[in-house]
Amino acid sequence: MLSRFRLELATAGVVFLLGALAVYGALEYEVGWTDDGPQAGYFPFRVGIIIMVVSVLVMVQAFRNAGALRSDVIITREGGLRVLRFGLPIVALVIVSLLLGMYVGMLLYLAVMMRWQGRHSWFATILVPVLYTLATWVVFENWFLVPLLKGPIEVWLGLA
Repeated sequence: MLSRFRLELATAGVVFLLGALAVYGALEYEVGWTDDGPQAGYFPFRVGIIIMVVSVLVMVQAFRNAGALRSDVIITREGGLRVLRFGLPIVALVIVSLLLGMYVGMLLYLAVMMRWQGRHSWFATILVPVLYTLATWVVFENWFLVPLLKGPIEVWLGLA
Protein backbone atom coordinates (compact mmCIF):
# COMPACT_ATOMS: atom_id res chain seq x y z
CA MET A 1 0.00 0.00 0.00
CA LEU A 2 1.18 3.46 -0.84
CA SER A 3 0.19 6.32 1.43
CA ARG A 4 -0.38 9.83 0.20
CA PHE A 5 2.56 10.97 2.35
CA ARG A 6 5.03 8.72 0.53
CA LEU A 7 3.53 9.58 -2.83
CA GLU A 8 3.84 13.32 -2.18
CA LEU A 9 7.47 12.94 -1.08
CA ALA A 10 8.33 10.79 -4.10
CA THR A 11 6.64 13.20 -6.50
CA ALA A 12 8.35 16.20 -4.94
CA GLY A 13 11.68 14.38 -5.17
CA VAL A 14 11.23 13.59 -8.85
CA VAL A 15 10.12 17.15 -9.61
CA PHE A 16 13.14 18.48 -7.69
CA LEU A 17 15.46 16.33 -9.80
CA LEU A 18 13.80 17.61 -12.99
CA GLY A 19 14.36 21.17 -11.81
CA ALA A 20 17.98 20.35 -11.00
CA LEU A 21 18.42 18.92 -14.50
CA ALA A 22 17.02 22.14 -15.97
CA VAL A 23 19.47 24.20 -13.89
CA TYR A 24 22.38 21.94 -14.84
CA GLY A 25 21.50 22.16 -18.53
CA ALA A 26 21.08 25.93 -18.35
CA LEU A 27 24.55 26.30 -16.83
CA GLU A 28 26.03 25.12 -20.12
CA TYR A 29 25.07 28.60 -21.37
CA GLU A 30 25.28 32.07 -19.94
CA VAL A 31 22.44 32.67 -17.47
CA GLY A 32 22.65 36.42 -17.12
CA TRP A 33 21.14 39.47 -18.74
CA THR A 34 23.06 41.62 -21.20
CA ASP A 35 22.36 44.93 -22.92
CA ASP A 36 20.52 43.12 -25.68
CA GLY A 37 18.39 40.93 -23.40
CA PRO A 38 18.48 37.55 -21.70
CA GLN A 39 21.19 35.07 -22.54
CA ALA A 40 20.44 31.52 -23.65
CA GLY A 41 20.32 29.98 -20.18
CA TYR A 42 18.49 32.82 -18.43
CA PHE A 43 14.93 31.46 -18.46
CA PRO A 44 15.70 27.72 -18.13
CA PHE A 45 17.94 28.45 -15.14
CA ARG A 46 15.31 30.49 -13.33
CA VAL A 47 12.47 28.10 -14.14
CA GLY A 48 14.61 25.23 -12.82
CA ILE A 49 15.26 27.12 -9.59
CA ILE A 50 11.54 27.86 -9.19
CA ILE A 51 10.68 24.19 -9.76
CA MET A 52 13.24 23.12 -7.15
CA VAL A 53 11.96 25.65 -4.57
CA VAL A 54 8.33 24.65 -5.10
CA SER A 55 9.17 20.94 -4.76
CA VAL A 56 10.92 21.67 -1.44
CA LEU A 57 7.80 23.55 -0.31
CA VAL A 58 5.68 20.51 -1.23
CA MET A 59 8.00 18.32 0.87
CA VAL A 60 7.72 20.72 3.83
CA GLN A 61 3.94 20.74 3.51
CA ALA A 62 3.88 16.94 3.38
CA PHE A 63 5.91 16.71 6.60
CA ARG A 64 3.68 19.29 8.30
CA ASN A 65 0.59 17.19 7.43
CA ALA A 66 2.32 13.83 7.83
CA GLY A 67 -0.19 12.43 10.33
CA ALA A 68 -3.19 12.84 8.07
CA LEU A 69 -1.30 11.93 4.91
CA ARG A 70 0.11 8.68 6.32
CA SER A 71 -3.37 7.35 7.08
CA ASP A 72 -4.66 8.20 3.59
CA VAL A 73 -3.97 5.15 1.40
CA ILE A 74 -3.78 6.12 -2.27
CA ILE A 75 -2.75 2.94 -4.03
CA THR A 76 -3.73 -0.51 -2.89
CA ARG A 77 -2.16 -3.70 -4.20
CA GLU A 78 -4.88 -4.10 -6.81
CA GLY A 79 -4.60 -0.46 -7.89
CA GLY A 80 -0.84 -0.74 -8.13
CA LEU A 81 -1.17 -3.76 -10.40
CA ARG A 82 -3.53 -1.78 -12.64
CA VAL A 83 -1.00 1.04 -12.84
CA LEU A 84 1.75 -1.45 -13.73
CA ARG A 85 -0.44 -3.04 -16.42
CA PHE A 86 -0.80 0.42 -17.91
CA GLY A 87 2.72 1.75 -17.34
CA LEU A 88 4.95 -1.20 -18.18
CA PRO A 89 3.69 -1.49 -21.78
CA ILE A 90 4.48 2.21 -22.25
CA VAL A 91 8.03 1.63 -21.00
CA ALA A 92 8.26 -1.32 -23.40
CA LEU A 93 7.00 0.96 -26.22
CA VAL A 94 9.84 3.39 -25.55
CA ILE A 95 12.46 0.65 -25.47
CA VAL A 96 11.15 -1.09 -28.60
CA SER A 97 10.89 2.26 -30.40
CA LEU A 98 14.50 3.06 -29.60
CA LEU A 99 15.66 -0.35 -30.83
CA LEU A 100 13.33 -1.01 -33.77
CA GLY A 101 11.92 2.41 -34.65
CA MET A 102 8.80 4.35 -33.79
CA TYR A 103 6.50 2.72 -36.31
CA VAL A 104 7.35 -0.84 -35.30
CA GLY A 105 7.07 0.08 -31.63
CA MET A 106 3.68 1.71 -32.23
CA LEU A 107 2.36 -1.27 -34.17
CA LEU A 108 3.49 -3.78 -31.52
CA TYR A 109 2.20 -1.64 -28.66
CA LEU A 110 -1.25 -1.26 -30.20
CA ALA A 111 -1.48 -4.94 -31.06
CA VAL A 112 -0.43 -6.11 -27.60
CA MET A 113 -2.72 -3.67 -25.81
CA MET A 114 -5.72 -4.47 -28.00
CA ARG A 115 -5.30 -8.20 -27.49
CA TRP A 116 -4.07 -8.28 -23.88
CA GLN A 117 -6.12 -5.54 -22.23
CA GLY A 118 -8.88 -4.94 -24.76
CA ARG A 119 -9.45 -8.63 -25.50
CA HIS A 120 -10.30 -7.79 -29.11
CA SER A 121 -10.49 -10.41 -31.85
CA TRP A 122 -7.34 -11.38 -33.73
CA PHE A 123 -8.76 -9.72 -36.84
CA ALA A 124 -9.12 -6.36 -35.09
CA THR A 125 -5.82 -6.86 -33.25
CA ILE A 126 -4.00 -7.10 -36.57
CA LEU A 127 -6.06 -4.74 -38.72
CA VAL A 128 -6.28 -1.67 -36.48
CA PRO A 129 -2.56 -1.40 -35.56
CA VAL A 130 -1.48 -1.95 -39.18
CA LEU A 131 -3.92 0.65 -40.55
CA TYR A 132 -3.12 3.13 -37.77
CA THR A 133 0.63 2.75 -38.28
CA LEU A 134 0.28 3.18 -42.04
CA ALA A 135 -1.89 6.28 -41.55
CA THR A 136 0.64 7.72 -39.11
CA TRP A 137 3.46 7.06 -41.57
CA VAL A 138 1.57 8.83 -44.37
CA VAL A 139 0.71 11.82 -42.19
CA PHE A 140 4.16 12.35 -40.66
CA GLU A 141 6.46 11.25 -43.47
CA ASN A 142 4.52 12.53 -46.50
CA TRP A 143 2.20 15.33 -45.40
CA PHE A 144 4.03 17.00 -42.52
CA LEU A 145 7.51 15.95 -43.73
CA VAL A 146 8.48 15.17 -40.15
CA PRO A 147 10.36 11.88 -40.05
CA LEU A 148 9.91 9.82 -36.91
CA LEU A 149 12.58 7.57 -35.45
CA LYS A 150 13.37 4.72 -37.86
CA GLY A 151 14.74 1.31 -37.04
CA PRO A 152 16.31 -1.53 -38.98
CA ILE A 153 12.97 -2.82 -40.31
CA GLU A 154 12.07 0.52 -41.91
CA VAL A 155 15.56 0.72 -43.39
CA TRP A 156 15.24 -2.83 -44.73
CA LEU A 157 11.86 -1.95 -46.28
CA GLY A 158 13.37 1.17 -47.87
CA LEU A 159 11.18 3.56 -45.86
CA ALA A 160 14.03 5.40 -44.15
